[in-house]
Amino acid sequence: MPAVGFETWYKKQCPTVFVVKNIAEGGKRVRIFNYPIKNGLARDLLEIPYVSEADIRHSLLKGELYIKIISKEIIVTDSNIDLIQFDSCHRQFLINAGITNGLDAGSSDGYIITELPYLWRNEVELIGPRNSSNRVFTVLPGDKFIDGNYLDNNFHIMIEHNGRGLIQNVDFIISESGGIGTGYDLIKLISFVPSVKSKLTASYVIINS
Repeated sequence: MPAVGFETWYKKQCPTVFVVKNIAEGGKRVRIFNYPIKNGLARDLLEIPYVSEADIRHSLLKGELYIKIISKEIIVTDSNIDLIQFDSCHRQFLINAGITNGLDAGSSDGYIITELPYLWRNEVELIGPRNSSNRVFTVLPGDKFIDGNYLDNNFHIMIEHNGRGLIQNVDFIISESGGIGTGYDLIKLISFVPSVKSKLTASYVIINS
């Protein structure tokens, strides 16, 4: 059965690849998308029937691929999927991970992609007082972040407190300041109250209008 969160169950038909290699210290075996990779070996994640390009893009932004790369458990040895980046920070993260293709607009087929229908906001400071009392914070003024499926991509906001990732509906909930249907822009912390020393950042995606 496919892992929870992955809905594509077809063997890939095109020569698209996203290959990662297990470089974890101590001979550790890692699991990605519920698939084990022995230490020192590589795996094309797109060969896993239930994994799509959209799953990989999402995981690189805020999922297990992101965590395993920054933990130095894996590197990317080959990739030709679309990972066009306009955020310089996330672009550098992908380059450091070993990705060199698919980061720029354009392709070997001769067409040019001039603009994506969505934009990334990466590690922006949440807005709101940190006074050991306030729990409600907002994203950048005017931003409405996507929560759910948009153009076959599954987007959710990622919140970090002092560098530690928080879990939606466990540590925080999201809401719409203007009412239902106006767009998500509020975060309410439910597991703790931040102090003056707290650093709260958010990474999310908005529609490029």
